[in-house]
Amino acid sequence: MPTPHQKARGELSPSLEHYLRSIYDLQEEKGYARVTDIAEKLGVAKPAVSSALKTLRAAGFVDHRVYESVLLTDEGMIRAKSVSGKFAILLEFLTSILGVEEEQAFVDACLMEHYVSGNSMDRVLDLLRFFEDKDHQDALDAFRAFRRSCESETSCPSCSFHCDVSIQTSGGVAGRMAGSGA
Repeated sequence: MPTPHQKARGELSPSLEHYLRSIYDLQEEKGYARVTDIAEKLGVAKPAVSSALKTLRAAGFVDHRVYESVLLTDEGMIRAKSVSGKFAILLEFLTSILGVEEEQAFVDACLMEHYVSGNSMDRVLDLLRFFEDKDHQDALDAFRAFRRSCESETSCPSCSFHCDVSIQTSGGVAGRMAGSGA
């Protein structure tokens, strides 16, 4: 069984999924995708794009001949829409519900889209829809205003786990609490 950061055998790497999503986005924007466009969008060199396209072509996700446009196959389109949809949902969740700054949310959504299960995505989408309902606006406002308070920067007796995530952020929990006015 793969660990959370490994893909099952035969699955695409996060990098290759980014290529698929970029090709999909370009096809939606321009009606086509070229190696140059993909390289520019991802901030990589054209030889890196060519290498990725060889892998995606061998896996049946793209049709591409040298010096021609890149087209997603039906299977590639399904996969690209899945990755793109996960990204959009996660970005919306991180910004609208959790209140994460857009730049950080973009980075986080890019990372998360590759590892989150379909079942978890369904529940995240359910939560987004739940809070879109005006009857739940008070609960969303209360959550947005809420900030946990811990007795220690290294361990939280009330939740019984080590707060590595908080410590790695600038200022830790205590720094965040002091900086947030909480």
